[in-house]
Amino acid sequence: MIGLPIDLFTKKDWRNAVDYAISTGTGKDVMASRLQGLRQNTKMNVLRAESADKPSEDLTPEDFEAIDNPNSEFARLGFTNAEIDGLIGRLK
Repeated sequence: MIGLPIDLFTKKDWRNAVDYAISTGTGKDVMASRLQGLRQNTKMNVLRAESADKPSEDLTPEDFEAIDNPNSEFARLGFTNAEIDGLIGRLK
């Protein structure tokens, strides 16, 4: 592999990319940033039940609530916050 891959589809892909960044010394900041983004992108907004009858043009951000997204990449890959912290710690 030459360079960091753009697409990382599995947990092993993420670990390999971190290993590559550590072994070459390049892309450590990029990988740390990508890992932070992976961890932070776990919520989705859903319409509150009391706002269901409002016309769409009258909806405001207060009409939505953030809930955990079971389909997020973080959840799909099975990462934990401790694993992400460990990988980021290795990059420093």
